[in-house]
Amino acid sequence: MKKLGFTLAEVLITLGIIGVVAALTAPALIQNTGSAQIGPKLAKAVSTFENANETMLTTTGATKVSTVGAGEQRNDRLEDYAEQLSNFMKMNLYEEAGQATEYGSTENAEFFVKDYKDEEVTGLIEFPINTGVKYLSKDGFLYAITFSGIPQNVNRDKPLHKQIAGYVAIDINGTANPNRLGRDVFGFSLREDGTLSPMGSSDWYGDPETDARFYWKDGTADQCNEETVTTGMSCAGSIFENNLEVIYQ
Repeated sequence: MKKLGFTLAEVLITLGIIGVVAALTAPALIQNTGSAQIGPKLAKAVSTFENANETMLTTTGATKVSTVGAGEQRNDRLEDYAEQLSNFMKMNLYEEAGQATEYGSTENAEFFVKDYKDEEVTGLIEFPINTGVKYLSKDGFLYAITFSGIPQNVNRDKPLHKQIAGYVAIDINGTANPNRLGRDVFGFSLREDGTLSPMGSSDWYGDPETDARFYWKDGTADQCNEETVTTGMSCAGSIFENNLEVIYQ
């Protein structure tokens, strides 16, 4: 009677082919899985932050984020605000405003400026990391927050959700690597009502000309779409305007 089966050579060849296919597809699968987690994690970090702001404003009776803290100096008001916010959000102080320790140093924040040289807008992105107050949440998110001078001279006639109080950088990996814009670090403008507007969205800055320059899809200063990723600054807008999907590579 003839026996059916596979020879040792055939089994080894088959296993070899499976191994080659796995080696080729595994990195892409891992990358796709990681990319699929970015949007939901970022949305959770934003929602937690916004909800805490809403509760804080209601509890304190303040009408604006920038008026929660006391003191005339911006950093004094900023640190008061962040401390108040920590009462409504599970987070602990990681770095005080104005410090330049390992995470907040310019050397380790080069991903915020990369090759882009516009000092006016670059400064908006650098400030949260280099000079802002930083809090690490129990969920593992790092929030770098700074106040700006904008409420004193711009947009005062607009509704609170249109007035910019400052800027926030969110690192969804906390202090872990890769620490790169568009990968685990994302920029937002902080509105006076406590909400966040993603950088690169159609209304992150509140100025049509600047918003158009940094619009994620076809901005002249920055892009983050299927074909082009420049500095990564506008990738937050790309994610939130694409149903929390990472469409860039």
